Amino acid sequence: MASMAEAGIEEFGALLRAAFAVLHGGHIEQPAATVEREPGETLETYLARSRRGVLGQTLNQVSGLDPPSKLKTMHELLQQLLECAIGTDEALAAQIQAYGCNDFQMSEAHFDRVSELVARSAQLDRQLILALGRLEVDDREVLEAMGIREMLTGGPALVQEQD
Repeated sequence: MASMAEAGIEEFGALLRAAFAVLHGGHIEQPAATVEREPGETLETYLARSRRGVLGQTLNQVSGLDPPSKLKTMHELLQQLLECAIGTDEALAAQIQAYGCNDFQMSEAHFDRVSELVARSAQLDRQLILALGRLEVDDREVLEAMGIREMLTGGPALVQEQD
């Protein structure tokens, strides 16, 4: 297997911002590819499929990137966050399906899994934010190169609000 070239700080920063936006429902500079609703597809199925596609694509991009050595921990946390989001969506879909089939025991089991994954995601998100905060103290230039320093210092938000 060929080794990946190490990504630049700017490239990692752009991917981190995009992944953060996907995870937190924000918008990034580039519009996402449009996912069309298929004939006869329920709204719930369409939303789950389109979200799964965006999360999966983002995870593939993050996984295919060899981050700068000082950002490897953040890279690993970001991968885990994306994996948790995908797992949460899958468990939630399974919970809803079981509930719809009146299999309340299975629905409750899936609910427990959703709860575990949401709690894990919150932990990972906090660890990522703390890692960014440490970088703010230790190496502000890296945050500036990543394009996220203003977000940590009260400037423009990492996730932009849509008008």
